[in-house]
Amino acid sequence: MKNFFCSLFILSIAFTSCNKDKTTLNDVNQVLVKDSLEMYKKLYTEAAYFSIDKNENAQKEFAPQNIENVMAKVVQDFAALNKQEGGNPLLPTDPKGNASKVNKMSVINHKWLIVDFYNDSFIGELLIRYDYSPDKTTNFTVIDTVIY
Repeated sequence: MKNFFCSLFILSIAFTSCNKDKTTLNDVNQVLVKDSLEMYKKLYTEAAYFSIDKNENAQKEFAPQNIENVMAKVVQDFAALNKQEGGNPLLPTDPKGNASKVNKMSVINHKWLIVDFYNDSFIGELLIRYDYSPDKTTNFTVIDTVIY
């Protein structure tokens, strides 16, 4: 009987210490997840620094208009160029005359877009100036092109 109680006592201590280890491991995992989320938030904030979404000074340039509506019009006007016969005239063509296609586009501020494009022969990026007008089609001018 004495051995039984001793064994039970030792098992309960072992079980309790295992639960503490599990709890401690869960606590450590929660801290790691929280730290990872904080790190990714910081990285996102740094990456979004050059974006109209986070650039309050650029957003003020469109006041009192709603920034979402302005950006929707700019993107829509750019997308309309993509639908032209022969492709978007702002994007380069390859030596065979094949049009390039937009992979990604980002609005940097109240004046600039950056566009990632591709076609069968090359890929590249464009820095484009845009001049927004609520009553007219947005005017786009290529500032520089990088082809890889």
